Amino acid sequence: MSKFKIFISYRRKGGYDTAKLIYERLKMDGYSVSFDLDTLENGNFGNELEKRIKKCKDFVIILNPGIFDCFTEPDYNPKDDWVRIEIECALKEKKNIVPLKMEDFAFPRRLPNAIQDITKINSIDLSPEHFESSYEKLKSTFLLSKPNWKIRHKKRMMSFISIVFLILATYLFFTIKTNYERKEQEAAEAKLKAAAADSIRIVREMELIRAADSINAAMEAELARQTDSISDAMELELARAADSIKMYMEAKAAKAQNSQKNAIQNVPKNTAQQSPPKSTAQSTPKKTTQPSASKSTVQSTPKKTTQQKSSKK
Repeated sequence: MSKFKIFISYRRKGGYDTAKLIYERLKMDGYSVSFDLDTLENGNFGNELEKRIKKCKDFVIILNPGIFDCFTEPDYNPKDDWVRIEIECALKEKKNIVPLKMEDFAFPRRLPNAIQDITKINSIDLSPEHFESSYEKLKSTFLLSKPNWKIRHKKRMMSFISIVFLILATYLFFTIKTNYERKEQEAAEAKLKAAAADSIRIVREMELIRAADSINAAMEAELARQTDSISDAMELELARAADSIKMYMEAKAAKAQNSQKNAIQNVPKNTAQQSPPKSTAQSTPKKTTQPSASKSTVQSTPKKTTQQKSSKK
């Protein structure tokens, strides 16, 4: 059982509470402590205690008033006195023995020779008023054992952990701050890019609108020009058509006049003189019917017509 570095010996009558308090405080401070009631396992009680004493570095004995009173009892048996056996083993193995004297304790005048040397060992006085100072003296001056390295370097570890935590916190702070600033910068740059893109888009749209307006103006001008050209051409064509129609009508009228003049010139003079009775013939429907039917014949054959007229007369 080499894991225990401190062995606590005590008399259960009068010394248990003090021994239990010392055990709990040492264990809490990281020391490896053997306390029989809490740490002993199954097996031979005497052999186990002897093994632990031989393996430990420090042997702490709680000296309470009356611890050695059993020596004077009539039926006292040294083989059944575990405190005496433990002290004898510690002295024999030359362990670092640390006596803790409680209030009102005093060594008897005579002790067995096997444990007589315990009176020569420097001890620590325990009292309720000065318990903390006595306990710190025990740890710092009398014990050879050291607490667990985690406990022993607890302050250093706490300082180191605090420094590491501070460094990490500072690093995280600046990292978060840098990331936040970077994100803000990226957001600002994105906004600027978006604004620039919007400006470019607006400029392009304005250019497109201007180009469209220019194209529309050019198309309107071209359309107006073409319309004017078409109008001029149509007016010219209409004027030409009107002139052609006019010339055609004039030519037709002239032709008709020429035909009438020729017809008049071909009629004999007597026929021209007898023309007034023609109105009378036209006033009578029966007589009018016959000349109208033969009008074309008269015009085509003027001589026969004159003969017919003369015959009628």
